[in-house]
Amino acid sequence: MTGVVVLGGAGGIGSAVVRALRAQDRKVSVVDMAAPPEEPVEGVSWVTGDATDPVVVEAAFEALDGEVTGLVHCLIGEHRAPLSAQTPDALRRVLDLGAVSALFPLQRLLVHAGGRPSAAVLVSSIQAVFVADWQAPYAMAKAALEALGRAAAVEFGPHGLRCNTIRPGFVAVDRNARRWQDADVRDALISVQPLGRLAQPGDIADVITFLLSDQASSITGSTITVDGAQTTVLREPWTP
Repeated sequence: MTGVVVLGGAGGIGSAVVRALRAQDRKVSVVDMAAPPEEPVEGVSWVTGDATDPVVVEAAFEALDGEVTGLVHCLIGEHRAPLSAQTPDALRRVLDLGAVSALFPLQRLLVHAGGRPSAAVLVSSIQAVFVADWQAPYAMAKAALEALGRAAAVEFGPHGLRCNTIRPGFVAVDRNARRWQDADVRDALISVQPLGRLAQPGDIADVITFLLSDQASSITGSTITVDGAQTTVLREPWTP
Protein backbone atom coordinates (compact mmCIF):
# COMPACT_ATOMS: atom_id res chain seq x y z
CA MET A 1 0.00 0.00 0.00
CA THR A 2 1.12 3.57 -0.59
CA GLY A 3 2.49 5.80 2.12
CA VAL A 4 1.19 8.62 4.28
CA VAL A 5 2.95 11.74 5.54
CA VAL A 6 1.97 12.56 9.13
CA LEU A 7 2.76 16.07 10.33
CA GLY A 8 3.02 16.08 14.11
CA GLY A 9 3.44 12.31 14.31
CA ALA A 10 5.03 12.30 17.77
CA GLY A 11 2.02 13.82 19.55
CA GLY A 12 -0.77 11.95 21.24
CA ILE A 13 -3.13 11.77 18.28
CA GLY A 14 -0.33 11.79 15.70
CA SER A 15 1.47 8.80 17.22
CA ALA A 16 -1.81 6.88 17.42
CA VAL A 17 -2.34 7.59 13.73
CA VAL A 18 1.13 6.25 12.94
CA ARG A 19 0.41 3.03 14.85
CA ALA A 20 -2.97 2.61 13.16
CA LEU A 21 -1.46 3.10 9.69
CA ARG A 22 1.31 0.60 10.38
CA ALA A 23 -1.32 -1.90 11.53
CA GLN A 24 -2.71 -1.56 8.00
CA ASP A 25 0.80 -2.10 6.62
CA ARG A 26 0.99 1.43 5.21
CA LYS A 27 4.35 3.15 5.14
CA VAL A 28 4.54 6.36 7.13
CA SER A 29 6.78 9.41 7.02
CA VAL A 30 6.65 11.50 10.20
CA VAL A 31 7.53 15.16 10.59
CA ASP A 32 7.96 16.38 14.14
CA MET A 33 10.23 18.61 16.20
CA ALA A 34 10.79 15.62 18.49
CA ALA A 35 13.67 13.24 17.89
CA PRO A 36 12.83 9.82 16.45
CA PRO A 37 12.43 6.82 18.77
CA GLU A 38 15.68 5.22 19.88
CA GLU A 39 14.53 1.98 18.29
CA PRO A 40 13.63 2.47 14.60
CA VAL A 41 10.11 1.36 13.70
CA GLU A 42 9.79 -0.74 10.58
CA GLY A 43 8.00 1.12 7.81
CA VAL A 44 8.32 4.51 9.52
CA SER A 45 10.62 7.26 8.25
CA TRP A 46 11.29 10.20 10.56
CA VAL A 47 12.17 13.77 9.66
CA THR A 48 13.00 15.92 12.67
CA GLY A 49 12.25 19.55 11.96
CA ASP A 50 9.77 22.37 11.66
CA ALA A 51 6.63 21.34 9.76
CA THR A 52 6.19 24.93 8.56
CA ASP A 53 9.48 24.62 6.61
CA PRO A 54 8.87 23.50 3.01
CA VAL A 55 12.32 21.85 2.88
CA VAL A 56 11.47 19.68 5.89
CA VAL A 57 8.06 18.75 4.51
CA GLU A 58 9.46 17.89 1.09
CA ALA A 59 12.04 15.62 2.74
CA ALA A 60 9.19 13.68 4.34
CA PHE A 61 7.51 13.16 0.97
CA GLU A 62 10.78 12.13 -0.64
CA ALA A 63 11.40 9.59 2.12
CA LEU A 64 8.49 7.56 0.77
CA ASP A 65 10.15 7.20 -2.64
CA GLY A 66 7.21 8.59 -4.58
CA GLU A 67 4.72 6.13 -3.11
CA VAL A 68 2.62 8.62 -1.19
CA THR A 69 -1.12 9.18 -1.49
CA GLY A 70 -2.03 10.27 2.04
CA LEU A 71 -1.49 13.21 4.37
CA VAL A 72 -2.44 13.87 8.00
CA HIS A 73 -2.03 17.36 9.42
CA CYS A 74 -1.92 17.06 13.19
CA LEU A 75 -0.17 20.23 14.34
CA ILE A 76 -1.09 22.44 17.25
CA GLY A 77 -0.17 26.00 18.08
CA GLU A 78 -1.34 27.95 21.11
CA HIS A 79 -0.86 31.30 22.80
CA ARG A 80 -2.96 31.24 25.94
CA ALA A 81 -3.82 34.73 27.09
CA PRO A 82 -6.91 36.90 27.50
CA LEU A 83 -8.12 38.38 24.25
CA SER A 84 -7.32 41.83 25.65
CA ALA A 85 -3.65 40.77 25.91
CA GLN A 86 -3.30 39.03 22.55
CA THR A 87 -1.12 40.61 19.88
CA PRO A 88 -1.16 40.39 16.08
CA ASP A 89 2.25 38.69 16.14
CA ALA A 90 1.00 36.01 18.53
CA LEU A 91 -2.04 35.38 16.35
CA ARG A 92 0.08 35.10 13.22
CA ARG A 93 2.44 32.56 14.82
CA VAL A 94 -0.44 30.33 15.89
CA LEU A 95 -2.22 30.68 12.55
CA ASP A 96 0.98 29.86 10.70
CA LEU A 97 1.50 26.62 12.60
CA GLY A 98 -2.11 25.60 12.98
CA ALA A 99 -3.48 26.40 9.53
CA VAL A 100 -1.12 27.97 6.99
CA SER A 101 1.30 25.05 7.45
CA ALA A 102 -1.23 22.72 5.77
CA LEU A 103 -1.16 24.48 2.40
CA PHE A 104 2.25 23.40 1.10
CA PRO A 105 1.81 19.73 2.15
CA LEU A 106 -1.56 19.62 0.38
CA GLN A 107 0.02 21.04 -2.76
CA ARG A 108 2.88 18.53 -2.59
CA LEU A 109 0.52 15.62 -1.98
CA LEU A 110 -1.21 16.47 -5.22
CA VAL A 111 2.12 16.44 -7.06
CA HIS A 112 3.50 13.28 -5.46
CA ALA A 113 0.26 11.35 -5.95
CA GLY A 114 0.67 11.98 -9.66
CA GLY A 115 -3.00 11.71 -10.51
CA ARG A 116 -3.66 8.67 -8.36
CA PRO A 117 -6.53 8.91 -5.86
CA SER A 118 -5.23 10.56 -2.71
CA ALA A 119 -6.61 11.69 0.62
CA ALA A 120 -5.79 14.21 3.33
CA VAL A 121 -7.18 14.58 6.83
CA LEU A 122 -6.74 17.82 8.75
CA VAL A 123 -7.16 17.61 12.53
CA SER A 124 -9.27 20.50 13.78
CA SER A 125 -11.03 20.88 17.13
CA ILE A 126 -14.48 21.59 18.52
CA GLN A 127 -12.97 24.96 19.44
CA ALA A 128 -13.24 25.91 15.77
CA VAL A 129 -16.91 26.67 16.47
CA PHE A 130 -17.03 27.07 20.27
CA VAL A 131 -15.39 29.49 22.66
CA ALA A 132 -12.93 28.72 25.44
CA ASP A 133 -11.32 31.40 27.56
CA TRP A 134 -7.80 32.47 26.59
CA GLN A 135 -7.84 30.29 23.46
CA ALA A 136 -8.75 32.71 20.68
CA PRO A 137 -5.61 32.09 18.54
CA TYR A 138 -6.07 28.31 18.69
CA ALA A 139 -9.77 28.59 17.80
CA MET A 140 -9.00 30.95 14.92
CA ALA A 141 -6.37 28.59 13.54
CA LYS A 142 -8.68 25.58 13.66
CA ALA A 143 -11.50 27.49 11.93
CA ALA A 144 -9.06 28.56 9.21
CA LEU A 145 -7.81 24.98 8.86
CA GLU A 146 -11.35 23.77 8.23
CA ALA A 147 -11.88 26.46 5.59
CA LEU A 148 -8.65 25.40 3.87
CA GLY A 149 -9.82 21.78 3.92
CA ARG A 150 -13.08 22.66 2.19
CA ALA A 151 -11.24 24.70 -0.44
CA ALA A 152 -8.80 21.84 -1.07
CA ALA A 153 -11.67 19.39 -1.49
CA VAL A 154 -13.25 21.59 -4.16
CA GLU A 155 -10.17 22.79 -6.04
CA PHE A 156 -8.09 19.61 -5.83
CA GLY A 157 -10.97 17.16 -6.14
CA PRO A 158 -10.84 17.09 -9.95
CA HIS A 159 -7.22 15.95 -9.61
CA GLY A 160 -8.13 12.98 -7.41
CA LEU A 161 -7.57 14.45 -3.94
CA ARG A 162 -10.12 14.03 -1.17
CA CYS A 163 -9.75 16.33 1.83
CA ASN A 164 -11.66 16.15 5.11
CA THR A 165 -11.28 17.58 8.58
CA ILE A 166 -12.13 16.04 11.91
CA ARG A 167 -13.16 17.92 15.02
CA PRO A 168 -12.10 16.06 18.18
CA GLY A 169 -13.43 17.06 21.56
CA PHE A 170 -11.35 16.50 24.67
CA VAL A 171 -8.92 13.63 24.10
CA ALA A 172 -6.88 12.10 26.92
CA VAL A 173 -3.35 12.62 25.58
CA ASP A 174 -0.08 13.22 27.41
CA ARG A 175 -0.18 16.92 26.59
CA ASN A 176 -3.20 17.44 28.83
CA ALA A 177 -2.49 14.64 31.33
CA ARG A 178 -2.42 17.15 34.19
CA ARG A 179 -6.17 17.46 33.69
CA TRP A 180 -7.41 13.92 33.22
CA GLN A 181 -5.06 12.46 35.84
CA ASP A 182 -6.61 14.73 38.48
CA ALA A 183 -9.62 12.79 39.78
CA ASP A 184 -11.85 15.83 40.33
CA VAL A 185 -11.08 17.35 36.94
CA ARG A 186 -11.46 13.99 35.23
CA ASP A 187 -14.91 13.53 36.81
CA ALA A 188 -15.92 17.00 35.63
CA LEU A 189 -14.72 16.25 32.10
CA ILE A 190 -16.60 12.95 32.04
CA SER A 191 -19.75 14.62 33.36
CA VAL A 192 -20.17 16.53 30.07
CA GLN A 193 -19.66 13.40 27.98
CA PRO A 194 -22.94 11.59 27.22
CA LEU A 195 -20.92 8.42 26.54
CA GLY A 196 -19.56 8.61 30.07
CA ARG A 197 -15.90 8.29 29.13
CA LEU A 198 -13.03 10.33 27.74
CA ALA A 199 -11.96 9.82 24.14
CA GLN A 200 -8.61 8.11 23.66
CA PRO A 201 -6.10 8.88 20.88
CA GLY A 202 -6.95 5.61 19.19
CA ASP A 203 -10.59 6.68 18.84
CA ILE A 204 -9.48 9.65 16.74
CA ALA A 205 -6.90 7.62 14.80
CA ASP A 206 -9.58 5.12 13.76
CA VAL A 207 -11.65 7.88 12.16
CA ILE A 208 -8.60 9.32 10.42
CA THR A 209 -7.49 6.01 8.94
CA PHE A 210 -11.06 5.38 7.74
CA LEU A 211 -11.12 8.74 5.96
CA LEU A 212 -7.79 7.92 4.31
CA SER A 213 -9.06 4.55 3.12
CA ASP A 214 -10.91 3.50 -0.02
CA GLN A 215 -13.97 2.86 2.17
CA ALA A 216 -14.38 6.65 2.33
CA SER A 217 -13.91 7.16 -1.39
CA SER A 218 -16.95 9.46 -1.71
CA ILE A 219 -16.39 11.45 1.47
CA THR A 220 -14.66 14.77 0.87
CA GLY A 221 -15.12 18.37 1.93
CA SER A 222 -16.63 17.17 5.19
CA THR A 223 -15.94 18.05 8.80
CA ILE A 224 -16.63 15.16 11.14
CA THR A 225 -17.06 15.79 14.86
CA VAL A 226 -15.62 13.13 17.15
CA ASP A 227 -16.51 14.35 20.64
CA GLY A 228 -18.77 11.74 22.21
CA ALA A 229 -21.76 14.09 21.71
CA GLN A 230 -20.20 16.63 24.08
CA THR A 231 -21.26 19.52 21.85
CA THR A 232 -24.64 18.02 20.96
CA VAL A 233 -26.16 18.51 24.40
CA LEU A 234 -28.16 21.65 25.14
CA ARG A 235 -27.30 22.23 28.79
CA GLU A 236 -30.12 24.03 30.56
CA PRO A 237 -29.95 25.09 34.24
CA TRP A 238 -32.53 22.52 35.30
CA THR A 239 -32.99 18.76 35.39
CA PRO A 240 -36.02 17.29 33.57
